[in-house]
Amino acid sequence: MFEQIYREARQRVVGLTMGLSAEELARTVLACPEWTVHQVLAHLSGAASDLVTGRMEGAPSDEWTARHVAEREDVAADDLLEQWNAVGDKIAEMPRIPFQLALDAITHEADLRAALGRDRLPDTAWQPTLVWMTPRRLPEVSVKTELGVLGDGPITLEVDGYELWRAFFGRRSRRQMESWAWSDPSPVDELPFFPCRDTDLVE
Repeated sequence: MFEQIYREARQRVVGLTMGLSAEELARTVLACPEWTVHQVLAHLSGAASDLVTGRMEGAPSDEWTARHVAEREDVAADDLLEQWNAVGDKIAEMPRIPFQLALDAITHEADLRAALGRDRLPDTAWQPTLVWMTPRRLPEVSVKTELGVLGDGPITLEVDGYELWRAFFGRRSRRQMESWAWSDPSPVDELPFFPCRDTDLVE
């Protein structure tokens, strides 16, 4: 599953961002407030390169991702995409890839789509990962989404599936998560893989 998710995300991002203007590449990605569109592409290309070359020390820390950006600051965006395609073909030959790489790719694809004013990430990209993640991340919660009920815990939550999926990756604030229809909001702190945002993000 994750190999296909990663490959298709790479193909979509390349199609989405190849040939962007300088203004578009300099646009701040609100979901990643320290990064521009160009810097997100630098990270995606750098993460793929590191996997192929075995340069994974410190992954997935802020220092590791910052190195991708710093090392590629002066590389043209279209060249970054070509490099990502080249190492992506090598990744496709691996027997399996880390699921984190696929989740990172579709998360940043969603970030880029919002920053560039494009259509939301296709449902076929994020929904399978939501079904996979929810019972693992929230084992004590029965989550009702448009996909049905995920999990069988004693706490109940009714929420839009995409909102939950974005929150798993720190793209929603604590206030936003607490505003959902919980029977008990105590699992909020366990929900995101990464620290939640200080401010609301509406996409």
